[in-house]
Amino acid sequence: MDKEKVYIIISKKATIDPEKDLLVEDIAEVYSENESIKKDIEILRLKKKNVEEDWDYITAKDVVEKVLSKYPNIDLDLLGEVETLIEYKSRGKERPFWEFIKVAAVCIVLFFGASLAIINFHEDVNTRKSMEELYYTFTGEKKKNPLLMVIPYCFGIGIGVITFFSRVLSSSKRRQQEPGPMEIELLLYDEDLEKDILNNVKKKKS
Repeated sequence: MDKEKVYIIISKKATIDPEKDLLVEDIAEVYSENESIKKDIEILRLKKKNVEEDWDYITAKDVVEKVLSKYPNIDLDLLGEVETLIEYKSRGKERPFWEFIKVAAVCIVLFFGASLAIINFHEDVNTRKSMEELYYTFTGEKKKNPLLMVIPYCFGIGIGVITFFSRVLSSSKRRQQEPGPMEIELLLYDEDLEKDILNNVKKKKS
């Protein structure tokens, strides 16, 4: 008789309530033609609850051992990641006003930080002198602070930043759905952060 085929796809990261046991369905997707086995494996406990907020990890080998100890006669295929980073985190109460304050504070810091960076850059490269030289080249007239060039340049910086960091101005629907440079940077930051946390957790347990 053929063994029941079961596929388990391991996730890279899982966020679990500290008051809840870690189950297979929390870190993986289970596929099987036998619906009964599939549901049983999904609710198979991998670890007891952690009670406190913390980080942990579990390997694909641990999952295989747990599943095969209960179902030794299945044909198990493991896909996905070789280990999962587990974040034990309680679901906090929603505080919309506090969230608004935090977002506003971050926006203010980013605005003044970006403004200072732009000002310092233009001072370093002596943009004022460059503008005066360009104005003299095009008009043959020497003039300090030529507003005819400075004002369009200032608008150009703003429009350039909006165009580069946003997809709102694009007429293409596909283009509007693409992640912006800032979102990609945040994604890479999250990935690096998770790798570092996983390495630290593994060091503590080794």
